[in-house]
Amino acid sequence: MTKPPAYFGAWGNVPVDDDVRPFSILNPEGGNANRNNRRHHFISAVYMDGFADERGRVQVYRCEAPEDPHPMNPRAIGFERDYYSQKLPEGGQENHRFEDLWNTIETVWPETIKALAARRLSPAISFNVLGMQTIMRARVPATRDRHALMIEAKLRSEHKIAEEIGALPPELVRYAGQFDTVPIGINPHETLLAMIGEFKEFGDLCFRLGFEVLHNKTDTPFLTSDNPVCTYNPSHSLHERMPYDHSGEVELVFPITARMLVRGTSKRGPTNMISRHRNLSDARKVRQLNRTIAQFSYRMTISQDRSSDDLIRAHAALVPTITTEVRRREKEVQIICRNVFGPRPVLSQYIDTPEKAARLEAKMATALPQTDPPSG
Repeated sequence: MTKPPAYFGAWGNVPVDDDVRPFSILNPEGGNANRNNRRHHFISAVYMDGFADERGRVQVYRCEAPEDPHPMNPRAIGFERDYYSQKLPEGGQENHRFEDLWNTIETVWPETIKALAARRLSPAISFNVLGMQTIMRARVPATRDRHALMIEAKLRSEHKIAEEIGALPPELVRYAGQFDTVPIGINPHETLLAMIGEFKEFGDLCFRLGFEVLHNKTDTPFLTSDNPVCTYNPSHSLHERMPYDHSGEVELVFPITARMLVRGTSKRGPTNMISRHRNLSDARKVRQLNRTIAQFSYRMTISQDRSSDDLIRAHAALVPTITTEVRRREKEVQIICRNVFGPRPVLSQYIDTPEKAARLEAKMATALPQTDPPSG
């Protein structure tokens, strides 16, 4: 075993375990700085490979049409153009820094999965699995959209208060009386920055949970989704459950292949590591886990076959999101955010060019109520 380079500081000081490298030994700045990668995956294609059938395809169920899944190559889904791109102060944009960071984890994923299938345990294996869990919790649209909704609620509240006290900037006076409804697009750079806090919060949560790997011995494969890290209070029934409720007992479900799933619980120790493998031969338990995975999906659910069609359809209408409530007490404003299962939100486009602004103004103008001209 060798000591890895300190690309990630003391936190990444994890020994190499035979043929499983901790992702911290890979240089996250080792990519080609001249490349112009604009097709950014928010679900790792190498992760989705673990759910592919013998033809190398997965069944993709989109939330707006769950009754009509499509077999697709993992590399053809789970991405957006410029999803991680950031505008540079001096002009232009940076496209690959986040992708290079994720790539360190994705590079070691196949060897980590192979070791898990062989029922091995080691610090390097645990480190890589927790790393994949972390990025699949922090970088997905479900998480970024929740942050955008929180920022939007704050901006609406601030503008309404400015209107009440007569302090609206001149360029915003035209929107007076409309701050509950006017489109407010959030700069995607803000939700990228929010990932730092997500990493820390998820890391803190892992220090409350002990982990095990469940090996699926039934005929029904595990599902996954574009939001595959599911955390909740297991003492609540399915219909009472709130997403990301970490106030009491906590359970975590993270499918890693169609045949393996990581389960974390606050009832198990040691924390922050995988400490055992266990067979799962009860088809009812697999169905229960798949129901949870389907419940937490956001834009799409992914399966190896069509065996869980009914579960996916049953949970397609509601997704993990937030509600916001603004409370005011004299000059103090408090925004209360609650995690809920609700309709998937539709966020407004971020306006960053005059052309986009002109199109938005034209659209808003056509939406205004028309009044009849005065009779002559």
